[in-house]
Amino acid sequence: MDEQELIAALRSRDPAAVQELVETCGQRLLRSAFLLCGNETEAQDLVQDTFVQAFQSIGRFGGRSSVYTWLHAILLNLSRHYHRDRKRIVCDDELARRDVPLPEEGPLPLDAGLASSVLTEALGRLSVPHREVLILRFYEDMKIHEIASQLGISCGTVKSRLHYAIAEMQKLLPGELNLFGAHGTKETERR
Repeated sequence: MDEQELIAALRSRDPAAVQELVETCGQRLLRSAFLLCGNETEAQDLVQDTFVQAFQSIGRFGGRSSVYTWLHAILLNLSRHYHRDRKRIVCDDELARRDVPLPEEGPLPLDAGLASSVLTEALGRLSVPHREVLILRFYEDMKIHEIASQLGISCGTVKSRLHYAIAEMQKLLPGELNLFGAHGTKETERR
């Protein structure tokens, strides 16, 4: 089903469309939610609330963005409410460790788990606005203008937050794990 058909089916409350939407977007949303809040259970709740809110407001979906971008905007909004209510992040790196794809000839699982744990902890130390731009840029692979549109801020603000977030990650991550160092993200940053 293409996006237009999916939206029409969702508006008519077709259970198959609901299931397709959850199957196609659920895991990506869960990964972003986990990186935003740092807790697997809370991330699952945020994703569930995202889908509930989306289903309730599907009639207002204008089609100016993709369905996933619209869902992610709802997730970001709910995540901000979560942080306002919690004021503190406790990272549980089990989900991040599970999502790390191990190459066939790569680090040992223990090394990948340690790297995932260190990365999750470093992300948890960033402020919410800086974590958001970093996640949208490097995990969701959004361009600067897309992030600006998604967050409702200027491109300059996105660049500033991204610059600060990368600088903080360089300080927080040990040299051998530092993807944000001298050569790690230059190619991605240019896009």
